[in-house]
Amino acid sequence: MKLSNYKKIILLAVVLAFNLGLSFALTNSTNAHELLPAEVVEYLKENPDASTEDIQTFVNESAPELADKYEDKDELVAAVRGSTDLGFFSNAWLFIEAGIHHILAGPDHILFVLSLLLVFVSFTHILKLSATFTIAHSITLILGGTAILSLSAKIVEPIIALSIAYVALTSVYFKNSKFSAANKTIPIIFFFGLFHGLGFAGLLEEIQIPSDKFFSSLLFFNIGIEIGQLMIILLVLPAIYFFKDKIWYPTVIKVIGTIFGLMGLFWAIQRIFLTK
Repeated sequence: MKLSNYKKIILLAVVLAFNLGLSFALTNSTNAHELLPAEVVEYLKENPDASTEDIQTFVNESAPELADKYEDKDELVAAVRGSTDLGFFSNAWLFIEAGIHHILAGPDHILFVLSLLLVFVSFTHILKLSATFTIAHSITLILGGTAILSLSAKIVEPIIALSIAYVALTSVYFKNSKFSAANKTIPIIFFFGLFHGLGFAGLLEEIQIPSDKFFSSLLFFNIGIEIGQLMIILLVLPAIYFFKDKIWYPTVIKVIGTIFGLMGLFWAIQRIFLTK
């Protein structure tokens, strides 16, 4: 291995450590603000003089997942009231956090990104794949977030699941086929990235985006998604680069690709036939 390759691995490890530290801090910190469900924001607008007890009761009934984050109910009320009037930078950080959390908490998005890394070609190739996915999902995130483009989740979610199966299985089993994602990577990843962007945009329908910071909130949400995507790549890429020349590596990759593919197919069937 050339010295330059060692430097690349060291650089990746440093950046990885930073990003993992950032991720840990975001996960374990107590945020003074919270992205509120739309119904909570509407309640506060309609009831500006609501008492602490009224807010607690409404949140417990309409958004129990929000209430569960706070053991101290006074902290809950303070977070709810504080989130209705955020400055630019506080709002930006809030949506960056939301973007990071959304991609790291979504197993389908994680598996898709990991599927892109199964067959290592070069660092340049990985950057092209990542950039293609980023451009594609950024386009539809903006179009979906602004309601210019809207597709039913019954269409979007199964295609996202199928994208995992397609990329994972064709990359490890049909590398030399004209149908392989490895051979027609850029257009295929761009196509699937468009649907992942609509999936990201679906989250924005569940939360209230400040009307006076609408476009900046979309931008920072997308930046958060990119940071989360980078975390995934940097977590796995050093190990892939180090082990890619081992004699057992192709077998391991086929096993992992099969698992990813079967999970994607299972989710697709589940979302087609079992989702209401």
